[in-house]
Amino acid sequence: MKDMFPLPHIPGYVDIKEAAKILGVAESSIYRYVQSGRLSGYQAGHNIVIELESLKQFKPKNTGRPRTNIPLWRIPPDENSLLQTSICAQILQGQQETFKLRMEEFRLKKEHLFPGTVARYISISNKQPNFVKITFIWRISVIPEENIRKQSLDAFKERLADIVDWTTAQFDEYTVFIYA
Repeated sequence: MKDMFPLPHIPGYVDIKEAAKILGVAESSIYRYVQSGRLSGYQAGHNIVIELESLKQFKPKNTGRPRTNIPLWRIPPDENSLLQTSICAQILQGQQETFKLRMEEFRLKKEHLFPGTVARYISISNKQPNFVKITFIWRISVIPEENIRKQSLDAFKERLADIVDWTTAQFDEYTVFIYA
């Protein structure tokens, strides 16, 4: 019956489904936000509509348990030390958006995960947006052999060869001395 009489477009308002898409949350969350008064919603027949202005001003609360203390510095044990691979490279002129899209593609397709890493960071410089820093943190107890790491890195570089200048890139490895 609801589909027989669709909600007309009301300027400045969206339905629950559209509000959920805009905020990137479940429709049930939108209902809770309206019930708790965090979002302004109004009954329009059998539907609820949300003010667009209310959505623009909406600030989600932090999820999870809030941190109550700052992590202390730790030293990795000898038998389980950490190795950091650091790469600084330049994104080719005009390829910043392509680079970001490629990184999103890697994430979605679960590519270039570098087995044995406990953390991977790919960061774009705030001061020079055509520079990228790539950091891999490896746990020594599960790190693959050097030739396997090299193959993984070569495949990664090959997939980015059209948008990253690898000829001027700086590669280095560090032993992690202290971390949090």
